[in-house]
Amino acid sequence: MKKSFLTLALLCATITTSVAQEIAPSKNKFGAILSTNIFGFNDDLNNVAVGGGFFYSRKITNRLSIYAEMDGSSRNYGDVAISPGLSGEFTTGNLAVYIGPMFDIGKKSNLSSGLAQNYLFSSELKTTTGSKDVSSETTNYSSLFFDFRHQISNKISLGTRYEWGLNSIFKSIDRKVSTISFTAIIHFGGNRNQENGK
Repeated sequence: MKKSFLTLALLCATITTSVAQEIAPSKNKFGAILSTNIFGFNDDLNNVAVGGGFFYSRKITNRLSIYAEMDGSSRNYGDVAISPGLSGEFTTGNLAVYIGPMFDIGKKSNLSSGLAQNYLFSSELKTTTGSKDVSSETTNYSSLFFDFRHQISNKISLGTRYEWGLNSIFKSIDRKVSTISFTAIIHFGGNRNQENGK
């Protein structure tokens, strides 16, 4: 009886070990992201600003991760007319939260797509005679993003992102929300296994 129990225990241990080896260990990554953003991509490539923030990704299969990012930037929407005789260059501070799936392409490249929620603040319309707070004419908005990045070293990746606004800052000019960004991603670290911290 003891021999049969020992044999069964060894068999269960062997099966458990084999299954565990087939399951990829969890892998979390986090770090900082710096970006040069070109706004109004459909209209004017002269509007450039910089942004930066932090990212976190959680690997759920060998090739699929869930990606999250929070960053801030200065957004420039070019010349905007909000009423007869009142026009100027509209700029605003922006806080964005990105979330979506990220797919591994080979060993050093990633492709992600998802939803971004943008929160606007410090709204200001510059005119020839001064400036005007246009916060009442602006809204927070959502956008789709498409992101590609390539790892060039253990700590640094380079990438590009296209973002397309789903709703408008001003109702008639949704196309001015489109953005292309060139990014540098700095990897701070991550855990191979959350349970034992290795």
